Order: sequence, then C-alpha cells, then structure tokens
Amino acid sequence: MFQEGSIEMADRQAQPPDLLSVRPPGPGRLTRLILPGLPALFFCIGLLQMLFVTPGPRVLFRDSDAGWHIRNGEAILANRAAPRADSFSYSRPGRPWFAWEWLADALLGGVHKGGGVLGVSFLAAVAIMLSTAAAVKLSLALGANFFLAALGGFAVLGTTSIHWLARPHIFSWLLAIALLAVAERERHRSTRLLFLLPPLACLWANMHGSFLLAPAILFVYAAGEVLNGKEGRRARLRLAAAGLASLLATFINPYGWNVHNHILTYLRDSYIMDHVAEFRSFSFHLDGAGYVELFLAIAAAGTVALFAQRQWGPALLAVALLKMSLYSARHLPTSAVLLTPLCVAALTREMEKWAALRPFLDYSQRVRALGRRMSGAATVVTVLVLTALGLYGLSLRGQVGFNPAIFPVRAAGYLEQRGLDRQPPGTQPRVFAADQFGGYLIYRFSGRLKVFIDGRSDFYGQDLLEQYAQVMDAKPGWDRVLAEYNVRFVLVRSDQVLSSVLSVVPGWKRVYADSLVNVFEKTAGG
Repeated sequence: MFQEGSIEMADRQAQPPDLLSVRPPGPGRLTRLILPGLPALFFCIGLLQMLFVTPGPRVLFRDSDAGWHIRNGEAILANRAAPRADSFSYSRPGRPWFAWEWLADALLGGVHKGGGVLGVSFLAAVAIMLSTAAAVKLSLALGANFFLAALGGFAVLGTTSIHWLARPHIFSWLLAIALLAVAERERHRSTRLLFLLPPLACLWANMHGSFLLAPAILFVYAAGEVLNGKEGRRARLRLAAAGLASLLATFINPYGWNVHNHILTYLRDSYIMDHVAEFRSFSFHLDGAGYVELFLAIAAAGTVALFAQRQWGPALLAVALLKMSLYSARHLPTSAVLLTPLCVAALTREMEKWAALRPFLDYSQRVRALGRRMSGAATVVTVLVLTALGLYGLSLRGQVGFNPAIFPVRAAGYLEQRGLDRQPPGTQPRVFAADQFGGYLIYRFSGRLKVFIDGRSDFYGQDLLEQYAQVMDAKPGWDRVLAEYNVRFVLVRSDQVLSSVLSVVPGWKRVYADSLVNVFEKTAGG
C-alpha cells in the first residue's frame, strides 16, 4: 500500500527548511529601486546617524581648523591664487606659507559662500560616508563574504569617526580608496584605468598633504609583485611605472617641490610629533574605542592571512599602515578605509578552506548576489533630500557649525562689540587665545582679527609653539612673551592656569566672563 521511501519523504517534508539553503526570490524593479545594496545601505545609515542621532552635525566642527580652511578657501577664490604668505596671524605676519590643501580649501570656501556652514556640513558628511560605502563596495568586489564586508563596514564607520571633521583630509580618503581599487585590479589583469592614477595623484597633491601615499602604495605593490617572480613581471613593471608617473605628477602644484620638502620636514619634527595631540598614539580609554579595536583585530588577522596567501603587495602595505596607525591616531582612519577591504577579502579566502562553513558561505554568496541587483537609488535620493532638509531645520535652531559650549562664541561677540576687528591694520589690538580657538576666531572675523596661533603647527614651528606653551602654563617669562607681541587682550578658558594667574597679577583686568572663557585686558599700568 505504501511505496518504498514514502515515509522517509514525509519525514523530510515535516522538517523545517534549512535557511542557509534557501535561495532568495528575484526582486522586482520597484524593489530594486527602493532597497539599497550593502554599500548604499552604509551610506544612508551612516549619513543619518552622523547628522541626526549622535553627536549631530556639530561633530564636524569640533576642531577649529575648519574655520581657517574655509576662510583661506574664500580668499583663494577671491584672489584666484593660492596664498604664498600668512595673512591670519600677528606672530608670523607675511611669513612664507605653503597651503598644501589649497584646492580642498577652495572647495570648502566655495560651498561656504553658497551655503554657509550648512553647505559645508552636507558636503563633509557626504564625502565621509562615500568613503565608507566605497570601502564596503571594494570589499565585495575583492570577493569578501557579505557578512564580513558588513562587519568591516562598521569598523570603518567607527574608526573614521575619530576624524569626522570638515577638513580636507576627508577627500583624501576617497582618493586613496580609488587608487587602491585600481592597483588591486592591475595586480590581476592589465587595465587602462592605470592611466588615471597620475591625474588622481596630482589632484591629491593639491587637496591634502597625505598625497605621498599615492606613489607609495603603487611602489609597495610593485615590490610585492617582485616577490611573485616571473608571474608578477608584467604587473610590477606597470605598477612601478604608474608609481613613478604618479610621483612626478604630485609636483604639479602651486608650490612645486617645496611642498614635498615641507611635508617631509614636518613629519620628521619630533617636537611636533610628540606635542600635537592627533600625532600621538590612539588612547583606548576613549569612548568608542571598541570600533578601533575591531578594525585592528580585522587588520591583524587579515595581514596574517595575506602573508599566508602570498599576497605580497597587500601584505606589505598592511604592515606599513598598521605600524603608522599604532604610532599616530591620525593615520587610523585612512588605514581603516584602505586595509579593511583587503583584510576581509583575505579572511574570506581563509574561510573558504573550511568545509564546515560551506553552507554559510553559499548563503552569503546568494545574499551578496541579490544585493548586487539592488540599486536603492530612490532611497539614497530620499535620504539626501531628508538630510538637506534636516540640516536646514537644525541650522535655524543654531545647531549647525561651531558649538558655543566648546568655542568662545559669546566672547567673540564681546570682542566684536569692542570693535577690535574694525581697527586699521597695524593699530589693531592684539588678542592672545588658545590654539584650539585660533581657527574659530579666524572664521568668526573673516581673518580681520589676527591671531597669535592656530592649528597650523607646521607653519608656526617649534619656537613659537614653545612660547605658546610657556604662556598657557604661566611658566616664568610668560609675561615677557605677551609684552614682546604687544598683547592687549587674553582670551582663555576659565579652568586653565593662565586664567587663574591673570586674575591675581597686577596689570590685567577681567573684562568679560562666561561659563567657558574669561577675557582679560591689559590695564594702563600693566
């Protein structure tokens, strides 16, 4: 009455389906327009999180250097030339200055003229999230497991957040990932995209001082192909030629070879490397350090896998970038953008060697194939529109731009009431303020009120940085420094040593105070 095997068939039908073996149905056209793929998903979520969840758009202006970058860019557009000498300080007036990020400054300045800090916030946020999306996309293109690529995306998002600032370096992340993508493709087969690398390096040399990374990556990849013996001969010759052409292209900038010399001298300055916060090693005691730890774990494991797989170029690059990341927190975001795709792809290749993981990897491949068919164009456009509208609403409430809880917004209003910025050049009363306030004051007064110092440590040099520290810490001779530069006003945080000293020494009077800063004025007898 029963056919042989019918009971066995019934038992199998009664069991729940294996989700790992289920093939997702093909999406319709509307679905493809609405649902974003993994790169677009990270772009949208990251954009909304940065600007509207925590800590909000002011995170982009938590460093005052954004202020002088914007004003320098506006001056470049007005003068139609990159600056040759400083015009922002009274401590180094007219001193030669290499504004190596002049093109990025011009972009920020142009956007600011058209859209103010709202426009700059939108541009910076989009550029940052494009970098994350590009890193995820390259991970998938290199064959990374879908879920590992997503994990890497979170690592990139969290690690780059330590440098989410409206400053030129955010454009270098995009240029770096573009160059790496071409170099990776060239390792496997010849491509005409290689001819785009010298123009890209030239653009990079005019956007940010990290441009030396462009030829460095290509030379490292060429060296890796040397280790591959005869099999790598074609690739190493082409990569080495592209590296040399890219290096030569970086000399096409307003300052020529002086930029290279200046940057190399700057990076060899042990005083600056030891005393400027962003050049120090990352502190794992900070909130959000878990993202950096995740990236470093992925990078370390991926580097071992790259060596095991004899992927010499990426492996050598990984060692170099990991060393730089541990030495200086400033290099962590760039390293995360570049290394995460290489490492998650290498880890995926290791996972493929384990038969027990085959069902999971097959399922991941099907999800990845489905994701490639999703454009999410409608969602991306919607998120961009909502972002613009949301930023506009926040700007009306004064929640975009420099935070009054961090910068002397109200104290600058007092200085403005005193008319300090309206005095003729040469007679303008001089204000001494902390370096983290200098960029904001340049921005607030459009460069009319000159500063003692700002964030351009490469420009001011060790001697002025030491004088600055002497005054801020009220070390012996601090008053002679202020007298040397004919300082009339001192704007300083109320919790700093200098503020306490000026409150009691004769010759200085506190003329303004708020919850953040005190302003002291030199009296007639001082």
